[in-house]
Amino acid sequence: MDVTSDVSEFHWEGPETALLPGEALLSAIRGHHLGDHRLADLAHEFGVMYHRRLTGLDSGCGCRRAELVLAVDVWVGDHLPVPHPSATLHTETLGTVIDRLAYAQVHAYRLLMTVDVSDPRVHESWCQLAELVDNYTDLVTAIAQRSRRLPALGGGTR
Repeated sequence: MDVTSDVSEFHWEGPETALLPGEALLSAIRGHHLGDHRLADLAHEFGVMYHRRLTGLDSGCGCRRAELVLAVDVWVGDHLPVPHPSATLHTETLGTVIDRLAYAQVHAYRLLMTVDVSDPRVHESWCQLAELVDNYTDLVTAIAQRSRRLPALGGGTR
């Protein structure tokens, strides 16, 4: 899904075990990522899925979404550092955070391309996306610093 050839590509050269920065994640969702990172691949799959749904190419049953969220969460469980014992618990898994961010990005871009740019929904959708990216960035920074932990699969915490 390369729906924007006018957006520059982001080349990820960090370690496979690091979480993607917000810019790299957005780039991956849009299909503009180069390099090998499992989260970039999964983010791109979210983008394709939501693009297909919003353009009417796929009605979707939600099964693929659940598979992608789980795939992110499994990767996270295998690659994240152990949080500090006093780390605070985040309310969502990283899979659900990336899922919501991917939907917001595809939705914002679709509105930009299909309605008048002065429509308040366009501005609102891009503001929401910016807020989600800021929150994602804060979360991955806290995870890297071991001050935040994510809910684990099966109801525990990691």
